[in-house]
Amino acid sequence: MAELTSSLVKKMVRDLGADVVGIASVDRFKGAPAGHSPKDLMPESQSIIVAGIRIPDPVVEYDRYHLKMDDMPRDTAIPSVMENFYMLMGHYTIDIALNTLAVKLANKIEIGWGLRALPTPDTINTGLGRSVRGPLIGFFSQRHAATRAGLGEFGFSGLVLTPQFGPRVRFVSVITEAELEPDPLVTEKICFRGACGGKEGPKCFQRCADGALKLREGIDRNAIFIDPPTRLDISKCIRMGGDAAGFACTFVGTCMRECPNGMKVTKKEGRSIKRGRPPS
Repeated sequence: MAELTSSLVKKMVRDLGADVVGIASVDRFKGAPAGHSPKDLMPESQSIIVAGIRIPDPVVEYDRYHLKMDDMPRDTAIPSVMENFYMLMGHYTIDIALNTLAVKLANKIEIGWGLRALPTPDTINTGLGRSVRGPLIGFFSQRHAATRAGLGEFGFSGLVLTPQFGPRVRFVSVITEAELEPDPLVTEKICFRGACGGKEGPKCFQRCADGALKLREGIDRNAIFIDPPTRLDISKCIRMGGDAAGFACTFVGTCMRECPNGMKVTKKEGRSIKRGRPPS
């Protein structure tokens, strides 16, 4: 059996269908909330393998699909489009693919090399809804793992922005006792830090329902954000009322859709955004 190296692990992850992959060492998770660090879940852990699958552009940009649905009233068409495109194809399907990838990778590591590996659930939004004991709880932050594996940095939106695909990526992690060479952290800014919205402020802030996003105090804008630079008021974020404020987030994923860092792989309505530059 070949030695289990970082390069071999990354090849296995890509062969399993990931678009991006990175590796973090456990020491990068010091200060994680009690019960949620890799060492809390697996005391003998040494490395965290993080894989990501990209969300296709038209899935993110679904917010106009209902306009030509003459056979459906607006209040029916909008949630139908959101559920069938953004949630089903952008969350549930990718979530299952990522969780399946993580289980397969963990089994490869354990069976092939006899090293313990824990696949962590990538999200609570897998289409399973609520359990009989109440809402499902996230045990491990895939976003924090992604930045610590060198896959990107947090944006003002609270989403992880990757150099290749902006925020249009979902992640999953495998915690393992295998000692693997970690990837370097991102050293260049990815988030435009408000320049994307001009004088009106960050685009994600402009479109955020009820102003659910707020900058944390004392943020160094010249630093690389491996932790979120903003705070998110969940109660405001998920409010999907019919008034002007709530309607801004009726189409879930607005912050992802509005981020210019995401408009890179395909063109939308004849425009494309160059990598690493705010739109003019």
